[in-house]
Amino acid sequence: MRVVLVERRLPNESSGLGELEALAETLEYEVVGRMEQTREPDPAFHIGKGKVEELAQTVDSSDADRVIFANPLKPSQAFKLEEKIGVKVIDRFQLILEIFAMRASSPEANLQVEYARLNYELPRIKESVKRAKLGEFPGLRGGGEYGERARVEAVEKRMKTLEERLESFEEAREQRRKRRRERGFNLVALAGYTNAGKSTLLNAISSADVEVDDRLFTTLSPRTRVMKGNSQKILVTDTVGFVDDLPPWLIEAFKAALEEVYLADLVLLMVDVSEPFEDILRKFRTSMEILSESSADVITVLNKIDLISESSLERKLNSLGRIFNNVKPISAKDGINLDGLKEEIRSRLLEQVQARLTTHRREGVEKLLHKLYEEAEVKDVKYSSPTEVTFWTDREGLGRIRKYSDEKTKIDIIGENS
Repeated sequence: MRVVLVERRLPNESSGLGELEALAETLEYEVVGRMEQTREPDPAFHIGKGKVEELAQTVDSSDADRVIFANPLKPSQAFKLEEKIGVKVIDRFQLILEIFAMRASSPEANLQVEYARLNYELPRIKESVKRAKLGEFPGLRGGGEYGERARVEAVEKRMKTLEERLESFEEAREQRRKRRRERGFNLVALAGYTNAGKSTLLNAISSADVEVDDRLFTTLSPRTRVMKGNSQKILVTDTVGFVDDLPPWLIEAFKAALEEVYLADLVLLMVDVSEPFEDILRKFRTSMEILSESSADVITVLNKIDLISESSLERKLNSLGRIFNNVKPISAKDGINLDGLKEEIRSRLLEQVQARLTTHRREGVEKLLHKLYEEAEVKDVKYSSPTEVTFWTDREGLGRIRKYSDEKTKIDIIGENS
């Protein structure tokens, strides 16, 4: 599909056309034109009347199939623009909904997409009824108005049904979450702006093998995996990415994807540190606004350090360190600093001890090491005489390791966190 992108903004506002183009390309749309205007919004068309004429010419000359606005449009504005331009006109929110519809992979996500779409379309259907009453749609005369009214009622009824079905999913999720708590599991949520590298990090610190690409909104349904190492009690969940200026109804519609963030014990806020400083701050503010309902501790993870020079990273760390709390620079793709991040996660969530096992065993050492790797995070092994192993584990794991030991094996606690 060939599309033209349009944005109206105030003089002090930054452009969102770059992100809008990335959203359009996620749906494999071909961007054949871009148009910007700096002014206050026009009540009728959102952009000025002269710009509407220019837009119509651009659409005609580029043979575009659709126009996409970076700004939210009122139903009346979209209708009037379509009349002048002659092609379908949508805004950024509707484009995001189309991406969500393409990405939805679970029954619940599909229901959420449908609910959000109907929530978005309802005011537009009501606008159709209003315009039919005024006789602005000749094709709707002779009963068309009543057909539109019936459509409004049908949409409202369907939304009520979807709300009930989504509530049942919510209850099932709460039961699963309750069972996790009873079994002593801790939940870590990966949050942040879309395309910051959350899925890549999930793959790197767990046994996950989830899709990773450069398109926006790869993740819609939360995916939960066990963290590697001595972390059987730590679950990591990948969540839907944030974007700027999401309306409350869209956030509400995707509450299931965000609930894992709100109810997590710890949140890793992913930030793409390779981006310009201004973009980092803007996306960080967006993320923190959405996270405002969460009571969990937040670790700010500066990802993609492999894409910038050491001097650039140092400058950004110095600046961002004064703004963010608990900053951890990593590369999820290349595995840089991930061991330190995992230790930080464990220290926040688990009561752990660091211990050193010394054994004079000559036989059965392999089985003993296998047990250690099952119960602990092994940090260092010295195959000498005696064999020495340094590891982290929780108190329960330490007890199981002691039971597996014999008189030739000694275990000393050399550190702990609480």
